[in-house]
Amino acid sequence: MKKRKDFNQAPLSVSDRNGVVITQPVLKTGIPKNTLVSLGVNPTSYRTYDFEKHYRQGFDAITSAAQQTIEIMLSESLVEPSTISHYCHSGFKDFAHYLAIYAKAMNRELVLSDITFELIENYIQNLKTNYPNSASAKTIYTNTKSILVKMQGMGWLERFDFPKNPFPNSNRKVKGQTAFSKAERKRVAHALKVDVNKILEKNEPLNSYELTIFLLAIALRSGMNTTPLLEMTTDSIQEHPLKENRKLLVLYKRRGNATHIQNLRHSTNVENVQTVLADVTVMIQHVIDMNQSLRAESGTDLVLSYRTTGVLNNGGITTITNSLLKTNTKKWVKEKDLKNDNGEPLQVNVSRFRKTFENSIWELSGGDPFVTAALANHSVKVSQTHYLEAPKEAEKNFNYMGKVRTKELLSNVEVIENNTPVSKCSDIPNRTDKSGNKIYCTNFLSCVRCRNMVVTKEDLYRLFSFYWLIVYERGQIGAKRWSKYFAHIIRIIDKDIAPQFDADYVANIKAEAQANPHPAWKHRNQLEEVA
Repeated sequence: MKKRKDFNQAPLSVSDRNGVVITQPVLKTGIPKNTLVSLGVNPTSYRTYDFEKHYRQGFDAITSAAQQTIEIMLSESLVEPSTISHYCHSGFKDFAHYLAIYAKAMNRELVLSDITFELIENYIQNLKTNYPNSASAKTIYTNTKSILVKMQGMGWLERFDFPKNPFPNSNRKVKGQTAFSKAERKRVAHALKVDVNKILEKNEPLNSYELTIFLLAIALRSGMNTTPLLEMTTDSIQEHPLKENRKLLVLYKRRGNATHIQNLRHSTNVENVQTVLADVTVMIQHVIDMNQSLRAESGTDLVLSYRTTGVLNNGGITTITNSLLKTNTKKWVKEKDLKNDNGEPLQVNVSRFRKTFENSIWELSGGDPFVTAALANHSVKVSQTHYLEAPKEAEKNFNYMGKVRTKELLSNVEVIENNTPVSKCSDIPNRTDKSGNKIYCTNFLSCVRCRNMVVTKEDLYRLFSFYWLIVYERGQIGAKRWSKYFAHIIRIIDKDIAPQFDADYVANIKAEAQANPHPAWKHRNQLEEVA
């Protein structure tokens, strides 16, 4: 039997493929005297993580290695402190809970060599049990894996391949944020404009509430994500290399370690700019100028720094966190009495601003997915799947304008003869081709909105064959894009046309069309030809 290697003591050095010796960090053994790790100033609510609670639980060697790994990550400054905070509070914390259970079952002290592919598989199953919402489980697993992969890279942990895609389709189980309607966006923009104008008149350091209002206004205008905005630095505003009337807002985008650069209009006339929802450059520069003394006091370059209040905080300098942003935003919405289109309190957050921003780009670009994705700084697939959606105003524009005949056919012979692959058409064509043949409309995707559409009982088989092909198209083009172009057809058939016929007959025909569709609608390429 092959003896299992013990990874409690790492080698001092290893060689890469070219034979170059790479010095590895030395893994210290035993419980350290200081178990509290400082995470520094970051957008999360956590500034420290104490590993003390994980020691003496049956896996001290693993806990010690994890603490040293976190400390090395912080010293290297390759990963943002906020991300490392998530590694600890929403990663190793849950992994440690599982290790305690595993050590109890093994009835012995766990060492680093116990972390194997099999243990990780069992850990994944444990997460799936504890977090039925697999999106949460995936987040915890990803954070844990980041620590373990770093440990493998330093030679502290045996190398093995982690399970591939252990949480498939987890993103589909979480309902994403929706974009604001035009009326909602107008109300939010007006409220922000009023408050931004007041804050710009101040000539003293801004507090956390005022910084929140500025951040919301910047998000509305730029479409940036929350974390890059929270981590904005004083050099984020830079000169544009080509245009004098523009500036560059340079923010770090965490995904893919990419730098996110956004073009911004710049105007020295603040009043004129504020008439179009405030100028981002002016707002950021105002914060930089007003809170310069606070940043100098704390030695930070984070723009959203402010002085705390209260006896417990002792007037220290800190920065806006994600949780504080949410709290201040709710307070602002309540003070402004902002309502949604249904008269309920409006939900305001940066994610909704981003979705609204991208949908606005989509409309202004004439529906160009490449322009939309480029300006939003992600792929076309991500744009169409997660961001683009039909505006709320669109649904009322999709109405059934045709006629339904349930008992008898039309007496008009032309209608009976001029069947379409969808139903019938009452429009007698008056155009002909070069050979003298009548030219019929082939825009079948618009039939349900055409006043010339006529549906009889005999047409339902063709109509539902068309219906099912559209339903299957959802898996081909993505949910968001499908909702924008096809969802209204399904809705109109289900709500406006089908209820006017006998329910049992409709159910039978609908099932038959699904099992054995009409030849005109058997294949996807037939739908592409009329799209």
